[in-house]
Amino acid sequence: INLYIKNILHKKFKNQFIYLMIVLCLGYTLSQFLRISVGVLAPELMDTLHISHENMGVLGGVFFLSFAFFQIPSGILLDRFGPRRVMSIVILFAFLGSVLFALADNYHSLLIARILMGFGCSICLMGSLVLITKWAPSNFSVLAGTILGIGGIGGLLATTPLSMLADTYGWRSAFWISAIVISIIALLYFIIIRDDPKVVDDGEEEIMKDSLNILKIIRQRDFKFMVPMSLMSYSSFVVVLGLWGASYLKDIQGLNSMERGNILMLMALSWNIGSFVFGYLNKFFGGYKRVIMFGSCGIILFLIIISFIPILDLNYLFILFSLFGFFGAFPVALIAHYQSLHDKIHMGKALTTANFFNFGGVFLIQWITGKIIFFINGGALVASKQSYVCAFLFVAFSLFIALIIYMFSNEKKITTGESHE
Repeated sequence: INLYIKNILHKKFKNQFIYLMIVLCLGYTLSQFLRISVGVLAPELMDTLHISHENMGVLGGVFFLSFAFFQIPSGILLDRFGPRRVMSIVILFAFLGSVLFALADNYHSLLIARILMGFGCSICLMGSLVLITKWAPSNFSVLAGTILGIGGIGGLLATTPLSMLADTYGWRSAFWISAIVISIIALLYFIIIRDDPKVVDDGEEEIMKDSLNILKIIRQRDFKFMVPMSLMSYSSFVVVLGLWGASYLKDIQGLNSMERGNILMLMALSWNIGSFVFGYLNKFFGGYKRVIMFGSCGIILFLIIISFIPILDLNYLFILFSLFGFFGAFPVALIAHYQSLHDKIHMGKALTTANFFNFGGVFLIQWITGKIIFFINGGALVASKQSYVCAFLFVAFSLFIALIIYMFSNEKKITTGESHE
């Protein structure tokens, strides 16, 4: 982080920004853990609480639906009241969700808990991106990739470590620990975050008035061409890591819980690495579209391969899923593309409006794939290979269509050090 900010901030703001980045990474780590945690626990939750594949799809996706629906209001709140106050308060809903999940003994309690978690975590990334735009807009893609990459440790913790914790102490213990961590992060948000390195702008009323006019963003030509990619980019990755990956590895590849957890952990680690790499590729290629095409094609190829491969040696599965994790980080470039199209004063509502479609897409894809697997499988708890094939090919085809539409969008050519203000 110190390397990234060496030449972009006045010396007196440097240490403050380092502390800011640390606490933002902590918050996003927590968000990643909660959103992915159901994936590795899916087989155990389905067995112990008798949850069907259809309901499991809803349980996995409702976090993202709740997350998505708060994006537009959070953009208004971020622009009006500033990230410090909004982030410190909203994340407490994730605390309530974690407590409820730890206490839940039926599907509907888990569902409500996931809704609260999604609502509480909805502010972690977008609040962070708004802060980056205010503190260091010229290095947005690199710093965004840093938060995504470091915060992705939460995804790692939600794989083998979570599986080991669940095997030893039960899955409920993980959410009691999460509740404690969330309360600490909320306090750190309030103590450390400063909305701007400069004096707060005097034009709050003007910002508020403009923030309410979300339709101005949605009506933009480029935004319309980018929405399908928003719906599919992150969802095509999370549908594997955060929902069906563990079940596929159990039902089709016959792996035990530790083997499944290790593969998903390596996949999450590869995603962390990819977040850093894709943050730099925008500047390397001088634009966004080729980067997003590169990442999308990698995801599509993976989904096709796992749809048709036979039972593989464990080492081949490690390689295949780690490559998928790397390519799954390409939405970093899409976030930077959105950021490049808007000025700083409207960045809160611009990024959160885009993120509404990102996380709305995750819910939609997880819900649809759950329906597909449930329908083809006839409701059985152990899914057939055919059901996974249909679900994964549906995701691959949808991402392909989104990519074609996205290529009609315009982009600002960028060079190293260029500001996107």
